[in-house]
Amino acid sequence: MDHNAMVEEILRRVAEKLSAAEGCASGDEAAPGAGGKPGLLVLTQDHGAGCHAALESAALQARYATDCALTHHYEVDLDAYEAVVLFNLSCDAMAALATGACDTAYTRLASKAILSGKKVYVPTEEVELYRYKETAPAAYYSMMQQKLDLLVASGVVICAQAGLEQAILGGGDTPAPQPAAAPAAPAAAPLGARSTLAPMEHQGAEKEVRINKRVLTEKDLIEANMDGVTRVHIGEKTIVTALAKDAAKDRGMTLIRDED
Repeated sequence: MDHNAMVEEILRRVAEKLSAAEGCASGDEAAPGAGGKPGLLVLTQDHGAGCHAALESAALQARYATDCALTHHYEVDLDAYEAVVLFNLSCDAMAALATGACDTAYTRLASKAILSGKKVYVPTEEVELYRYKETAPAAYYSMMQQKLDLLVASGVVICAQAGLEQAILGGGDTPAPQPAAAPAAPAAAPLGARSTLAPMEHQGAEKEVRINKRVLTEKDLIEANMDGVTRVHIGEKTIVTALAKDAAKDRGMTLIRDED
């Protein structure tokens, strides 16, 4: 083989490798809907170990066709995906989502996912606000926390990276968000709907409610706190999730359990 022929052969093989790599990166091998699987979209502002772990999770791939919006330059059809996982939730992005002033491809796609009623998850480690819990002035942190609370009340599930698979696949302490339901259909209302809150007859300076639920979740307490509630009465056998306990502690809420 002469020199020119050898160069051409090398270039041909390199081109084949690049073509195969591009096909993999664009999701051609596991396109949403392939093999009857629903799509799971990873939405990130920058690639990292966390998002790769979600994309390559064997447990998630067994149920979903995983895909990354960044490899498509955020040009994706959300109808092809059942769930979305947000990484790199910066304070700027969080504030934009909470106010609806989305001015980047990342926040616009995330906002559309929430508005479309998709199941949206955020690993706790990816929430930038939490990094400033010990340093930020209390008033400013509280203001930012309210924006995050709004996202949670809108159905966004925040859970530890280690529990992400369990939360998405079901069976975790934190329930998956429910699709938005019309007010006239109470049976389809989201978990933590106002119908579970019963105002107490004798309220003092602090606002009290009773939440009549078998399992008390973080979302229940966040919604109650957004209504100004500081004291929550629950049943003797009500199960309080770990995230609900943290939410009560972070917001200065008191849980009062029924006694025999």
